[in-house]
Amino acid sequence: MTQDSRVVVAKRVDGGDDADLSEITELARAAGYEVVGTLSQSRDEDAAYHFGEGKVDELAALVAETDAEAVIVDNRLGPYQTYNIGGKLPEGVEVIDRFTLILEIFGQRANTRKAQLQVELAELRYELPRAEAKTSLAKRDERPGFMGLGEYDESREQDIKAQISRIKQELDAIADKEETRREQRRESGFDLVALAGYTNAGKSTLMRRLADDLDVGENEGLHPDLDPTAESEDRLFTTLGTTTRRADTGTRDVLLTDTVGFISDLPHWLVESFESTLDSVYRADLVLLVVDASESIEEMREKLVTCHDTLYERNEAPIVTVLNKIDRVDDDELREKREALSALAPNPVAVSGLTGENVDELTDRIEAELPDWREERLLLPLSDDAMSLVSWLYDHGHVREEEYTGEGVLVEFSARPAIVEQARAKAGEIRRADAPDAETEAAPVADGDGSESGASLDGR
Repeated sequence: MTQDSRVVVAKRVDGGDDADLSEITELARAAGYEVVGTLSQSRDEDAAYHFGEGKVDELAALVAETDAEAVIVDNRLGPYQTYNIGGKLPEGVEVIDRFTLILEIFGQRANTRKAQLQVELAELRYELPRAEAKTSLAKRDERPGFMGLGEYDESREQDIKAQISRIKQELDAIADKEETRREQRRESGFDLVALAGYTNAGKSTLMRRLADDLDVGENEGLHPDLDPTAESEDRLFTTLGTTTRRADTGTRDVLLTDTVGFISDLPHWLVESFESTLDSVYRADLVLLVVDASESIEEMREKLVTCHDTLYERNEAPIVTVLNKIDRVDDDELREKREALSALAPNPVAVSGLTGENVDELTDRIEAELPDWREERLLLPLSDDAMSLVSWLYDHGHVREEEYTGEGVLVEFSARPAIVEQARAKAGEIRRADAPDAETEAAPVADGDGSESGASLDGR
């Protein structure tokens, strides 16, 4: 299939439900297809055709009428269902189910080695049961082509399994490097915040807003992977890999990562294939769960449930729900949605990434929800090394006071626990260099309340 191909989209829902074809239509357009017809059915699944056989005949007539080159089904089709539907359609018409379409979109957007590997892994996991079906059909001496299942190759199953093993090993190696990078960032004083949410919720727009006033180039030496922009368009899956930028939230140094958007009804194997990308969410210090506030309450509820299902399985960080795009709703509507969704989204922050409304409130919330910093005081001798340490503390924490006395410089600061421990160790080295014949710990210094503590004063 090529982009701009004419397609018919179809969907089956359980009996009594209404079929919504809007998402599958948008997905088809996101993949570059022209939707020329739609069809739906409300009934229990048919084992042979997924739809009722009469509805498949109707589908075939619609395909012929519209001269469509493919049928996109907004359901997961089994290999034999794909084969049986294909047998009813005009010759040469391809059958594409929901997950084949999503994988096609992912393949179009995969611009990094990791993204490409994840797409390839998902495609292979999807193809494996179909390869087994091809084997079964070939043994029945069915006609070649297999109605959209592809040509039969007896060795294909083993090839797929070998490729899956190889790709998983390479992705594991990439994941190890990224975990090391995350820890290095934390040791450098950064808090890691991840943007998560349903695809097209406005995560990339919000990210650009939060990082709008920052010159990313100033940090290139320490973090060469920081991207200067995050793509922001009104279409599905504009972000497939991860984009990380430094965000200015106030006193904390925050690295904000935008990731692939979630989508409903994804099978476990597809989520697993993108586990390496989702680690950016799972292993963050804070997750901002972005929801499109301009959608209906029902849509928002369904998408929140989808996001929670994906996040709560492995995520350990606190989650703040962000109701985005409030520029599209009035106050009464927003209040109604807050109340209706309070169980799924307690105490959300309502913002507009597009206009910047309430973004200051969001940055305050980010700082409040991030892991607590430790407070510390250090008394250092006056030396070049001590001044270098004070400068380092400004870069890696929040210095509240810097006071020069006859004994040296007293610096009060707050920082991540790892930074505090590094500062203590650096201070110890400076004291030993300043007085090599003295005791390791400097003479006690009186606190403001009359108590005494060492040169590395009480961390609180």
